[in-house]
Amino acid sequence: MYDFEIDRILGEIKRLDARRVLLQFPDGLKSFSLSLIDELQSRVDGVDFLVHVDPCYGGCDVALDEAKRLNVDLVVHFGHTQFIRGDVGVNVLYIPAFSDLPVDRAVHSAINLLRRYSVVGVLSTVQHVHKLGEVCRLLEEAGFRVVVGGRCGRSLFDGQILGCDVCSALSIVDEVDVFLVVAGGDFHALGVALSTGKPVIVADPYRGEARDISRLVKRTLSLRWASIMKARDAQVFGVIVGVKPGQVRVDVALRVKDLILSCGRKCYLFAGREISPEAFYPFIDRVDVFVVVACPRIVIDDAHRFRKPIITVGELKIALNVSRGDYTSTLPLLHGEEDEGSS
Repeated sequence: MYDFEIDRILGEIKRLDARRVLLQFPDGLKSFSLSLIDELQSRVDGVDFLVHVDPCYGGCDVALDEAKRLNVDLVVHFGHTQFIRGDVGVNVLYIPAFSDLPVDRAVHSAINLLRRYSVVGVLSTVQHVHKLGEVCRLLEEAGFRVVVGGRCGRSLFDGQILGCDVCSALSIVDEVDVFLVVAGGDFHALGVALSTGKPVIVADPYRGEARDISRLVKRTLSLRWASIMKARDAQVFGVIVGVKPGQVRVDVALRVKDLILSCGRKCYLFAGREISPEAFYPFIDRVDVFVVVACPRIVIDDAHRFRKPIITVGELKIALNVSRGDYTSTLPLLHGEEDEGSS
């Protein structure tokens, strides 16, 4: 189902003369890990392969610290393209894991939902980005004008989107009537919808079907505005800094703290790798609202699990009357723009 590029992995092992290799997978790919090791071990001698079993949520979450502690020669990171730039002190090989699932059935299903639109913006997660040419052909044969998002932000390919970076969608937002996102699930499509304000249809190759996510968008926006309203009356804020390699934005957190204090509110700083509701239970009696300066999708996808409102930096600015505009203006991190800065 996926191309794990075994020859490329073996080539990198040979190039580095690696003897200890850490394999890191997102949860959806972990079930393939042992078969992959069997294949690798049948073709190379004297190499120890370790499977990293902790959750992995994106290219921002490469197991760099673990690799140093385990003294590995190479980390093979599956399912994402490079997110962290510059020298990270560890050899990392990114394997996108392109899917060989057909896309035609899902696209034909989507065509029925796209009939009222003329110009379609086409996007995809990395697993299906190599199929975008076929997607465009099918849409054009059905009479649509098609525009593929450009390569920008953290994306490596034209049309590629990440959960936290939909710069590719923003690059064509003024040219299209609707977006078609080729992906499994609604996670990536929701980011596109919230960041662009445009209708979004999902073409799901795993199910061979398409769906309109407008109800999900409406429900999500209702919950986000409810949190913003609660934050307006809050007196004590907790600012959460992520410590995963691609989420360390301490200077942003300090600027957010200064903003909160300048508005006459109180602020505490927190840091964590896994930002879960359980981790913040000890503080909920003292903190009214949490502001996440890490992965913005924690706020969008997991807010219902927290006992206190949890918001993004952009949402905080609206709550404190520092910025105005529609909801799309609150999500710079979903745009792939780093206008808040980073450490």
